[in-house]
Amino acid sequence: MNTQENVKRFEELLSQVEREGLAQLLEYIRDKSDFYTAPASTRFHLSTEGGLLQHSLNVYDCLQAKKENSTWACILEDAGKDALILCPLLHDLCKTHFYKIDHKNQKTYDPEKVKAAERWQVKKDNAGAFIWESVPCYTVDDRVPYGHGEKSVMMIEQFMRLTGPERFAIRWHMGFSEPKELHLQLTQAMSKYPLILALHEADQEASTLLEGEKDNKVLTQAQADAGEKPWGGDGGSGCDFQEAEAIGGAED
Repeated sequence: MNTQENVKRFEELLSQVEREGLAQLLEYIRDKSDFYTAPASTRFHLSTEGGLLQHSLNVYDCLQAKKENSTWACILEDAGKDALILCPLLHDLCKTHFYKIDHKNQKTYDPEKVKAAERWQVKKDNAGAFIWESVPCYTVDDRVPYGHGEKSVMMIEQFMRLTGPERFAIRWHMGFSEPKELHLQLTQAMSKYPLILALHEADQEASTLLEGEKDNKVLTQAQADAGEKPWGGDGGSGCDFQEAEAIGGAED
């Protein structure tokens, strides 16, 4: 993951949109938020510095790829160029100032650390000798508890106006991870604005198929073109339950 290149690409993409207030929104993102350094989740997909920015670009790439599908081609063309940039890049703006670094106890089997530890600190299990150590981790610290998609819409529209389809797509991008009592509204919204479903699918494709815990496990075309190598870690699986609980939905 190259955060510097990601920042450059993110800002170049947004610069293709001409809309009053966008410059001020970008200034907020760049200078007053942690959007470029925040993780995308607490434990699973891109739970690392710069993960939120990488995830946003991944969702953009997945949404753009849908234009090659005959089912989506006309729908996305009707949505317009601006919507296909703004919705994926800004759908998770709500995750700025949303996480904090905390610490947790974790087993380590590092033989050097085990050897250097006091005798009483060394434990054993089926995997061998280990010690407990405190390691940094991300936890949810929602400073503005205003929901998830609706919070992103609110934050964006403090600076610029969204169109109706853009507003609905960002609001409902969690899809059926929303509470069950909202599923009827969601279904009605998707029927009116199919961009909602396209963005939701792109979000899921990115978090579940593309992303690992610390980097992309499958390279996007943009990363391949930049000469990056795939990360060989475990796959992501959307946001963890703790995070989903905090944003008012089920598992992402």
